[in-house]
Amino acid sequence: MAAKVNWDRDAWWVITHHNRRRTKKRIGPTRAHKRQADEIAKKINAALALGSFSMSKDADEPIPCDAELLGWLHTYATTMKPSSEISARGLVGKHLVPHFGTIDLREIQESDLLEFARKKLEEGLSPKTIQNALSVLRRVLNLAMREGRVSRNPASRVGELMRRVDRRVAREVPEVETWSRGEIDTLLEVAREHEPSFYPALLFLLSTGVRRGELLGLKWTDLDFDQRCVCIRRAITARQLTTPKSGRSRVLKMTEPLASELFDLLALRRREGLERGWPEVPEWVFCSTTGSHWDERNFNRVWYRLRRRAQKHGVRPLKLHTTRHTWATFALQARKSVRWVADQLGHADPALTLRVYAHAMPEEESDLSFAEFGDPGRPYTAPAVAGVGEEVRNLPEPLVGRQGLEPWTLGLKARCSAN
Repeated sequence: MAAKVNWDRDAWWVITHHNRRRTKKRIGPTRAHKRQADEIAKKINAALALGSFSMSKDADEPIPCDAELLGWLHTYATTMKPSSEISARGLVGKHLVPHFGTIDLREIQESDLLEFARKKLEEGLSPKTIQNALSVLRRVLNLAMREGRVSRNPASRVGELMRRVDRRVAREVPEVETWSRGEIDTLLEVAREHEPSFYPALLFLLSTGVRRGELLGLKWTDLDFDQRCVCIRRAITARQLTTPKSGRSRVLKMTEPLASELFDLLALRRREGLERGWPEVPEWVFCSTTGSHWDERNFNRVWYRLRRRAQKHGVRPLKLHTTRHTWATFALQARKSVRWVADQLGHADPALTLRVYAHAMPEEESDLSFAEFGDPGRPYTAPAVAGVGEEVRNLPEPLVGRQGLEPWTLGLKARCSAN
């Protein structure tokens, strides 16, 4: 029975053993926290020596899962993107809290997580949605571990578990869907004819691979027609202005057709401003009829209408995000580097780009000139292979003569020593 101070997980902890029970309390990472931990351990050891020490009542109090989830959401919502916050609230309110309820956070086992996955699969949820929900629970458990209230995290392997669940329920290996060049040409023709205001936006998505929110957050000040480039520095998601998903800006090159189309769109905006009495050209590249940024729901309505028309012309009715997949696939098929494609897409890690779009990488390489060494002028002639019953031609001379093995050298035994 004793109390001691240990350094663990970037902090000083006071660890107490008493009556076959063990408690841990996190103090902090600094030297002052070390002195505080030593003082606490000293007092505990003195109480143990006098027999007046008792475990804290806090260790016996339950840690209800629902209260921890809601408390985490209330505290950490300010660190999330608007769309991430909406998703987290839905996962906590609709799935995690109703299932786990007031169960003690310390009593959750890995089997409980698999039971949650089983029930949600029966309700029709996808493995990806279930994994997102369990990832929220994992973050709550990690926070409780850092605070010393929970000694382990049973959800630390949730990614591996859900990959196994996904493989069990999957009927086929999923693959990123993309449009063909013929489908893209048809899609653009239908847009130019039936949705002319949507055509520049669709062309921009197909020519740059940006996300929908980044498109809607684009301003004229982000375009440089002289250098033919565009800077992505903001996005509109969940009707709120925010930064791009990666949290970083990036500069993209524009193709000549795209730059020409946007230049014509700027001229159209100036004419509309004069007709409608606007004091200046709206700052948003893709704006509404009132000059404000294009609302996400209205943007989607136009896209769904266009997609139905294009489907009649043989274009597969895929999601709008397919424009991003199509751009990335064409870029990799054109032998652009994975690093460059990742930078253009705004991926924080090129490994994500490689994992998602590995199908687009060229698989066969016949040009081996980079590994040719030696005499380059010497021709290579493959030896002829004789058929059954035919005389062997163009083969090297046999190492063993027709009379058998080479005779042994006389006197060899006398010249060689067995020692």
